[in-house]
Amino acid sequence: MVAPSRRAGRLVRRVGVVAAALVVGTLGLLVVEVLLARRGPDLEDREPLDLDGLVGAGRAGATEPVVWLGDSTAAGVGASSAEGSLPRQVAAAADHPVRLTVLAESGARVGDVLDDQVGAVPAGTDTVYVSVGANDAVHLTRSGDFRRRYQAVLDALPPDARVVLLGVPDLGSPPRLAQPLRFLAGVRGGTLDAVIHDLASAGGHPYVDIAGETGPAFRRDPGRLFAADDYHPSDAGYRRWADAVVAAADEGDR
Repeated sequence: MVAPSRRAGRLVRRVGVVAAALVVGTLGLLVVEVLLARRGPDLEDREPLDLDGLVGAGRAGATEPVVWLGDSTAAGVGASSAEGSLPRQVAAAADHPVRLTVLAESGARVGDVLDDQVGAVPAGTDTVYVSVGANDAVHLTRSGDFRRRYQAVLDALPPDARVVLLGVPDLGSPPRLAQPLRFLAGVRGGTLDAVIHDLASAGGHPYVDIAGETGPAFRRDPGRLFAADDYHPSDAGYRRWADAVVAAADEGDR
């Protein structure tokens, strides 16, 4: 008969082999899913939208200078026109004229906002919206580095400006990402979203829970709320975002 200790040793080795095989298999699957996501449907090849300018010229009241910092969602990727973009839809909801300056760029991470965008915020800006974090989530920016750089962005903004922080969207909803990659992206996005929420609370800034407020709708109706690339919001998707942004900003002003 085989001694109990030898049987236990063999069992441990077998479990180890199975566990290693599962890890290797899962990593291989994730690599394949990343490659498939990169080769997924694309948007029409066109120049970046020009979102700068005056919105609501005929409205009463003083013109509010507004700046948007961040990534593709703040740059309007996925919208069919400038009017369908997030910054324009938020500005359109105001009851006064808004002078938009959009410094956001597709693909930007928080380090890019810090290095390339925040220094260009014009003096006298009344409101700054920051929408960044999704690219940091998928590129595995460490949460500590993300927090440090995000805080540096906030510290570099004009001290008198109202600053509205948009959370990371629900990265577990885009059809472009297969499972389990979609699940892992959602978890990672939630980790960085919690950092943004903490920084908003500590600094007294309005925080927009994009994932919580719009994620369920995107999961229910992806065909309408996602653009043709199955990743960025469509005009209707950005309308959902804009409603959440306006509600959170108004709540923060009370």
